[in-house]
Amino acid sequence: MEEGGPVWQGGGMHRREKLLYAIARDQRGVFTLAQAEACGLPRRTVAGRVVQGLYDVIHPGVYGLAGSDDTWMQAVIGAVLSASEPAAASHQTAARLWGMADRKPGIIEVVSRRHLRVKRDRFTVHESKDLAEHDIVQLDGVSVTTAARTVVDLGASAPSWVVEKCLDTGLRKRLFTIWDVHRFMCRVARPGRTGIGTIRPLVEERLTWQAITESDLEDLFRKIVASSSYPMPDTQHRLLDAEGTFVGRFDFAYPSRLAIIETDSEGFHMDPVSFQRDREKQNRAHALGWTVYRVTWRQLIDDPDSVLQIIAAIWED
Repeated sequence: MEEGGPVWQGGGMHRREKLLYAIARDQRGVFTLAQAEACGLPRRTVAGRVVQGLYDVIHPGVYGLAGSDDTWMQAVIGAVLSASEPAAASHQTAARLWGMADRKPGIIEVVSRRHLRVKRDRFTVHESKDLAEHDIVQLDGVSVTTAARTVVDLGASAPSWVVEKCLDTGLRKRLFTIWDVHRFMCRVARPGRTGIGTIRPLVEERLTWQAITESDLEDLFRKIVASSSYPMPDTQHRLLDAEGTFVGRFDFAYPSRLAIIETDSEGFHMDPVSFQRDREKQNRAHALGWTVYRVTWRQLIDDPDSVLQIIAAIWED
């Protein structure tokens, strides 16, 4: 049988073709010429498969199995495989893969230590000489920058509010700690290194906080407190009665002042079950001598001074 002969023979597939299909299956139907050659399929055979309509050319040296789903994930893998190794999905693309961003970005972004300077119409390649092997992990079949690196790199292509949103989401999801981000930032920081100027003040601010929060409401509340001269309250405070029975968990608390602050949103606190549960634990806290204050999303956005007035009243009593 010649190298350029048919794929199927006697109802079966050549062993080398099976190896390649196994690789492509793990990569959403995408493979490289180097991978094909490693499986025993020479360049001319791959070219023949393209002519036969069995393979599609995605990028130079990158192919897809004909008939495989044309998805965003496949496009991301194809972009990564077309870049010089080491390479990984990065920036806003990586933020989406990690679940830190809600939407798929319009342009796929890839980072590589060495950019070939070839014009790409469907994705962007960022060159980074500080890209190390341990900065890349496998996530759902894709080579992607670590979550900590991703949030630092974001400042090079995303507005500051997106960077801040992804940082807080990553902290809440426990994708990294603020110290993970700080260590990576210190490792790569240098004059002209993109992304550092955006992430540095956000990291430094959060290093003064004692814990992470569970919602955007709580993050916003903490920013308001951080802008004042008042101390940061305990977060996710567990209240027990005199017998050690669990009363409830509250968003924020100043134990020395017997004061609790709850942040309310329509999405998380206004359904009947949540409404009833919140009032029950609030009444139990009152019975133990605690004062419970409630602040709303609208207060936090439109009237932060009213929130500071509540905190001032707690400390001036």
